[in-house]
Amino acid sequence: MKNKLKFLIIGFIILWVIAFSIMWLKTLAKKEHIKDFASLKQAVSAMFAKTGTKKQAGPDLAASGGEEQKETIPVRCYKIALMDFKDDLPVMGTVKGALEIPLKFEVNGVIESINFREGDMVNEGEIIASIYKKDAQLKVEYAKSKLESTKTQALAAKKKYEMYKNLYDIGGIIKAKLEEVELEAKGASEQSKSAEVELKSAETELKKTDLYAFREGVLGVREAEAGEFVTPNNKIATIYDVKDVFVELGVVEKDIDKVTLGQKVIVTVDAHSGVVFEGKVDYVYPLIEGKSRTLIAKVKLSNPDAQLLPGMFARAMITVAEFSNAIVIPSLSLNKKDEGYTVSVVDEQNKVRIKPVKVEYVTTDYSVIGEGISEGELVVTETPQELKEEMPVQVIEVQENNQAQ
Repeated sequence: MKNKLKFLIIGFIILWVIAFSIMWLKTLAKKEHIKDFASLKQAVSAMFAKTGTKKQAGPDLAASGGEEQKETIPVRCYKIALMDFKDDLPVMGTVKGALEIPLKFEVNGVIESINFREGDMVNEGEIIASIYKKDAQLKVEYAKSKLESTKTQALAAKKKYEMYKNLYDIGGIIKAKLEEVELEAKGASEQSKSAEVELKSAETELKKTDLYAFREGVLGVREAEAGEFVTPNNKIATIYDVKDVFVELGVVEKDIDKVTLGQKVIVTVDAHSGVVFEGKVDYVYPLIEGKSRTLIAKVKLSNPDAQLLPGMFARAMITVAEFSNAIVIPSLSLNKKDEGYTVSVVDEQNKVRIKPVKVEYVTTDYSVIGEGISEGELVVTETPQELKEEMPVQVIEVQENNQAQ
């Protein structure tokens, strides 16, 4: 019975020691910001070293009037290195033709045939569609017949005038009669000319029964069918000039200030995986439109092989800022003050130096610094408390240069 009680007491003591150790390690990890075993080992070693130092320095501190030993603060740092920096703004949009021309008949009629499918390439002068020509052909035949008749009448009137002119010359008729015949001849000639104009008009109307492509391009959606009655107000299709295309990109309101004319843009489309199209911002609309509150930026792209077709969904990256051989630090390192930005730098004696800096460009992750710090310095990125000038610190991690692009 005594042995069993003894074992119970020993087991209770062991459990209490284990529980106390776990609580102590959790407190230490929270205080020192420990994330892995190496950091834990380093913190424990530093604590025991600090305890030994305090014990050894006890008499010296007493002799020097009781001056307190300053505690070092663990920090994580970033080592400054010169690098190229680029900030890209991801946006999405739609491919549009450089020119979009609606195709419509110039006369009324019933469509006889449509000679294309959506997406077909057409050349200038090709017939896109036709309407029934019977009425127009009848007008042409009538105009031709009328022209022949008026020409005959004009010829007869001219000969009659010549005959009366000879009679007048020999005194066979009076001048009034000659003038009357002359007017008849002029009237017949004018009727002939009018008939010629009427024939040309009928022939033009006949030509308008065919709808031609005004230029080379791609045909869009067909908006009419054979057998349908159409007027000049009805669009049959749209022809898109695709030698050059525009990509209309939607820029959300918070990013509007970042987009300006001439910025480099890289565009990709799902239809051509791995193919990159390069262009520049050619135009920025002056208004914000739609429920999405977006601004439209147009990018002009050369499209000699017609790989980009109107209506394609496009993804783009607008290069809104680009720096070469610049000092770039994590934005976490910046401290905003009333007078400007500062950063905390660790010197060779592991003490803090607060330095004012000139910020050229800021993103969520990285910032470009113009003045105030130099290559090779260690800037503090993470610390458990606010740092002040000449505070002693312990660097527990140094982040090297990762290309900030």
